[in-house]
Amino acid sequence: MTARDASHELYDQLAAGHALSALEPEDEQAFLAHLPGCARCQRALAEHVETLGHLAHAAEAAEPPPALLEGIRAGVAASGRAGAFPQPVSLEAARAHRQSRTVRLTTALVGVAASLVLVAALLIVNVGLQSRNDDLQAQEVAFRTAVQSLLAPGARTVDLAGADGSRAVAVVHDGTVSLVLRGVSANDRADSIYVLWAKSRFGDVRAVGAFDVRSADLTVVNGLKLAGDGAVKTLVVTREKGRTAPPLSTQPAVVAGDA
Repeated sequence: MTARDASHELYDQLAAGHALSALEPEDEQAFLAHLPGCARCQRALAEHVETLGHLAHAAEAAEPPPALLEGIRAGVAASGRAGAFPQPVSLEAARAHRQSRTVRLTTALVGVAASLVLVAALLIVNVGLQSRNDDLQAQEVAFRTAVQSLLAPGARTVDLAGADGSRAVAVVHDGTVSLVLRGVSANDRADSIYVLWAKSRFGDVRAVGAFDVRSADLTVVNGLKLAGDGAVKTLVVTREKGRTAPPLSTQPAVVAGDA
């Protein structure tokens, strides 16, 4: 035996022990650190694994040769690196141990993957929510700006609200009404139209004017003429069939509010 062979004999024995999962943690780490740069140990480990694979699929389960395990123990003990050696492990126990480690590793990887998916989903949701919040804030600013642009000395505002969350502000000034609407869906200009109705303090209801909604985000309607003295108690917007305001509406209110 050459000096090189003698110096490598320990790793030969550790290769067999690694294949059997029978090494102490310190020896296991030393062998794994040595393995990537040693073709001899790689071949030996492959042969041991192949041999154990044949044994595992044999018709009857067989115990690893005691002489092999004893040789491993004696060689490691002689190196001065011996620890508390485990008792001989049966092939079935070794296989069960490997399966257990595989299940634990698989479970851990599945858990990590699920966590990463959850984190990614939360990030996507948060980005989506932030984007939606930014859009809503921008729409609110545009809505308020449009209302402010219609205000003039002596003007008064009437808040209108709908059951579906839609809203509007009517600016009443000098016998006219202007509307700023948000959340009111666009109408089909071929067969429908929106109508603003005014109920006076005397109880009579009249159509102030008809208009189209082009966008649910924001619509501004200017200069609808109030009839009579302009004393308005309630304002109501309805969506009517056809392209003209009927004498009296039977449609539900889209938005409404008291002056």
